[in-house]
Amino acid sequence: MSSSGSAASSGRGWGRSTVGERRSPVPYREDPMEYQPVKYCLCGVKAPRWISWSPRNPGRRYHACVDALIGGCGYMEWHDGRTTPFLRQLLLDLCNAVWAARSQVNVAPMEAQSRNMEG
Repeated sequence: MSSSGSAASSGRGWGRSTVGERRSPVPYREDPMEYQPVKYCLCGVKAPRWISWSPRNPGRRYHACVDALIGGCGYMEWHDGRTTPFLRQLLLDLCNAVWAARSQVNVAPMEAQSRNMEG
């Protein structure tokens, strides 16, 4: 079910809970280092297991070099198989709904403060 690929050649922004400017829509339910069996990157270090929130692989877990953000060894291996197009679109729609709701929550206090200053 797993496949290997190169993080360095993929062009994706590897990171704990970010993809580009977006963060994970939900908190992780497990620490990235708390899994079995252990996977080691090419550096010989235990590779953390992250969750992708990219449009092509939303919710799909993968292992990557712990130093991927600064180059690392290029190790990347998918933990989960590919999702169906239906589930991929559903996850993206749910992520977008969560991010939109969060942006509204962040805007509301600023609008209220602005009204208080005007009146």
